[in-house]
Amino acid sequence: MKWLGLVVWVTVLAGAAPALAKQDDPELKRDAVSRLSKSHDASLSTHIGRVYVKQAALKEARDLLGERGKAAGLRNTQWNMDTAEWISAEKELMQGVDQLIHDRVADSSWVIEAWSELAARSLNAEEADEIAVHFESEGGSLQRQVIEWFVGELTLQTYTFTDRLRYGVRGSEQEMHDLQVVTYERKERFPPIYDLTKYPDAMRFASVDPGIRYMKKMVIEGVHALHVHLEAAANQARAMIRARSGLVDPYLDRVRAGG
Repeated sequence: MKWLGLVVWVTVLAGAAPALAKQDDPELKRDAVSRLSKSHDASLSTHIGRVYVKQAALKEARDLLGERGKAAGLRNTQWNMDTAEWISAEKELMQGVDQLIHDRVADSSWVIEAWSELAARSLNAEEADEIAVHFESEGGSLQRQVIEWFVGELTLQTYTFTDRLRYGVRGSEQEMHDLQVVTYERKERFPPIYDLTKYPDAMRFASVDPGIRYMKKMVIEGVHALHVHLEAAANQARAMIRARSGLVDPYLDRVRAGG
């Protein structure tokens, strides 16, 4: 049955109890954890992050522009997202945001590092090596992609359900397009990914530790780790924009002078 592998995994996952990692050789553990974390493809998570941080920055810039226009006594017809002076002022405020996203979000190393720390806390050397080796197999590779999809989907749902990430936000079209492309590419591969019943090792991984524990950690703590990092990046972008508040003055002055 095509969905059995996933159903078994999720059902057992719900009742799985966490286990503590055993003491083992630090060097062996570092190597195993490194191989495990580097096997992951973090592209879905980073593309979600690019959209979120860009939209957070745009919202902050537009909130600031609205506040400054109101304080200056400008009417909505004089000062809004479609007026030339607003557009120019917004562009001024957004300077450096794309570079921040490139440095802090687009490079997937931060995701791999976060997941590596999670694996190191949850697994011993033998367990990390077992999962890393499993992910190199055909069934394990498909299972790894399921984990990455779950983490990405839960992250995306967290932001969309709380209205922190929205479709159709002007200024974030490229980031949203890139996210849709990556999502579509993943979905194209999904039917075979779900059919795990023909892989005995995959079925075992989905029903006992350390597979259950790792999946559980990734879909809960892995998502949280992404959120913590992205919120820090978004707050940095917001602070950059607020620090440039004075740059809006010349644009306000020109609107006032024009009546």
